[in-house]
Amino acid sequence: MLCNNCDQVNSSDAGFCSKCGQQLSDIQAQTPPPLTAVNISKDAQSSQNTISSDSETADTLLAAFVGEKYDGFYRDKWFKDSEPRLDVNNEGSSIHSFNIAGLLLGISWLCYRKMYLVSLCILLSINIFDLVLMYSLGMEVYSSIGQTSFLVALAMFVGFLGNYFYFNHSAKNIKKVMSNTVDPATLKQALAEKGGTSWVGAIVGSILNILLTACMSYFFAPDWYWLV
Repeated sequence: MLCNNCDQVNSSDAGFCSKCGQQLSDIQAQTPPPLTAVNISKDAQSSQNTISSDSETADTLLAAFVGEKYDGFYRDKWFKDSEPRLDVNNEGSSIHSFNIAGLLLGISWLCYRKMYLVSLCILLSINIFDLVLMYSLGMEVYSSIGQTSFLVALAMFVGFLGNYFYFNHSAKNIKKVMSNTVDPATLKQALAEKGGTSWVGAIVGSILNILLTACMSYFFAPDWYWLV
């Protein structure tokens, strides 16, 4: 509660001003403080503290989810031009940075980072696009393009958008874990289990993706495809 006599800030249940002794009325309690330089400065400081707190919280949660590569790689890739956060905004250009592991390993890297649904969606999209070209272009034109072109396109796609996919994957799973975890003491452990990496996931996911590609080609590709 602000004293109208000396502008001293008092507790909400105070009856008298702690500085000048002025009686504090109920009207004062309901009246917002005037826009003085001091009050504006306090509001700005409070806002900065809130932003700082949110940034530190996001930083801690992302570090727990990503693991050891967060401080040495992903933090700089995602937030080198802004504060850590759990959403993409207009300041999030660094989130779209390039990922060399995504370029070289493609689907295997996505599965290694437990982005199984993302890898499946990308693989299905690439294969469907490939099948459409087979039927629309014909054997001669399609053969001139070659399968290597699609592998390069897939690698470039994952390389350029890998960090963006991984940030979205991390943010969504962090929010999901936080909504399901009541005990703060087990939050970091739950995030580490949900996130991190998986060599088993990378190997199994890669094998399943290869089998899926082979099956789609076998059942849906034109007869001449196997002669190319």
